[in-house]
Amino acid sequence: MKDIVKPFEETCKNKDAYDLVADVGDVTMDTIIDSGVLDGVPVIGVIKGLYMVTKNYQTYRLMKKIHRFIFLTHDTTIKERMKFLSEYTEKNKENGCEVLLSLLDRLDNTNKVNILTNLMKAKIKEEISIENFIRLCAVLERIPFPDINELSKYKDDYYEKGSTDILLTSGVLSNTIIDANDTNKYRINSLGVMLLKHGLQQDVDVEIKDSTHLSDLVWQKI
Repeated sequence: MKDIVKPFEETCKNKDAYDLVADVGDVTMDTIIDSGVLDGVPVIGVIKGLYMVTKNYQTYRLMKKIHRFIFLTHDTTIKERMKFLSEYTEKNKENGCEVLLSLLDRLDNTNKVNILTNLMKAKIKEEISIENFIRLCAVLERIPFPDINELSKYKDDYYEKGSTDILLTSGVLSNTIIDANDTNKYRINSLGVMLLKHGLQQDVDVEIKDSTHLSDLVWQKI
């Protein structure tokens, strides 16, 4: 990983590299590997070289995620990216490029890169704080991709076996109704709203509840 931190930082500061990725488009990894069309992009060239030597599948997937990350953040400027990485470094007390690369490596689904870049651009636009960006990245790691798409169901009090447990333990739901006669109900909280609005770019109109309520109890004769 440390071998690609510097090339990744160089790429983030290189307009020509970003333009090249944008011009080539969202091509397949086989095209990138076989044609060498993106060898001029510092981080792609280095990680491709590592893959050609090791044939390690994790390295292949990391290259795929890095390529998508660059492609999707092409509409940001060098100044914006450097300011973001500076804040990210300061808040993490660690090299921001290294932390970001490690995060990309840990994401278990390449579609999560789309959500990550949306969150990064939301931070760049000051729509979310750097603290909430970091929290949302931690949430993004924990939730399986299919369950992320279930989050919109929780705009109202709701329960669904399986997804509720995952989303609750990931920190994006709050228990809003305790029901002695049925299952408890849960609703999206402020962190979940940010994930929906800025990560998935969905319109969110939801009343966030700060307290838990008891449902009307039905007393039954024993």
